Amino acid sequence: MYPVLFHIGDWPIHSFGVMLSLGILSGLLVSCYVAKRQGRYLAEVVDLAFYAIVGGIIGARLWEVAFTWDYYSYNPGQIVAIWNGGLSVQGAVLGGLLAVVWYSRRNSIPFWPMADTLAPGLLMGQAVGRMGCFLNGCCFGIPHSFGVAYPVGSDANFIFGSQKLFPAVLFEAGWDILVLALLLKIFTKKPFDGFIALSYFILYSVGRFTIEFWRGDSLRTIMDFKVAQLTSIITIIVSVALMVYLANASKGHRDQQC
Repeated sequence: MYPVLFHIGDWPIHSFGVMLSLGILSGLLVSCYVAKRQGRYLAEVVDLAFYAIVGGIIGARLWEVAFTWDYYSYNPGQIVAIWNGGLSVQGAVLGGLLAVVWYSRRNSIPFWPMADTLAPGLLMGQAVGRMGCFLNGCCFGIPHSFGVAYPVGSDANFIFGSQKLFPAVLFEAGWDILVLALLLKIFTKKPFDGFIALSYFILYSVGRFTIEFWRGDSLRTIMDFKVAQLTSIITIIVSVALMVYLANASKGHRDQQC
């Protein structure tokens, strides 16, 4: 792993920070592409980016700190050290989502069409960001014959030694790219506003729930499930319910027009 890519003088350039920045940039470019392609919301996407990024980073860190408070309560100085990793994807999505809701209401923009526009970019950002997790040596998997050995000094090596560990985050990045390709392909054929965003929530959560079985660093909770798995289940249920509601609402609106 390469937690530090290089130094500029005495200043270390962390791989996680570099990939996080590239993830944000690539995600913004994808969302701008989608907005331009559909002929609306391009200026709004650019304007919203700052708020969504800030909300996402704050949400990602708060989520991580909340669920690993045993560590951060004794190391409060590490709470702001996001360059060392420790940003939850699910927390980032929640924080960014709240920022989008706030921005949409503040500027009288329909929420679901905007969410559809942003969802593909979010997937791109997640995929690139997961590469940063891999380089940083965090979010490691369980011992597996198909895997990579983490260097001495890493958390993975401290827990599992020199065993090969399943590269869970790389598979998650690959899943993100596959879902991104699917959503871009069906974007112009979506049956109602919100379909793309809710499809993202469902498909990402299915992948995350599955990959968590091969994660070696996740917190466990009731019935031996992991926090991310329970969150994924809740997300899927809520998203399916919203999809049914929006589909019926869209059908009712079309019937009224007829």
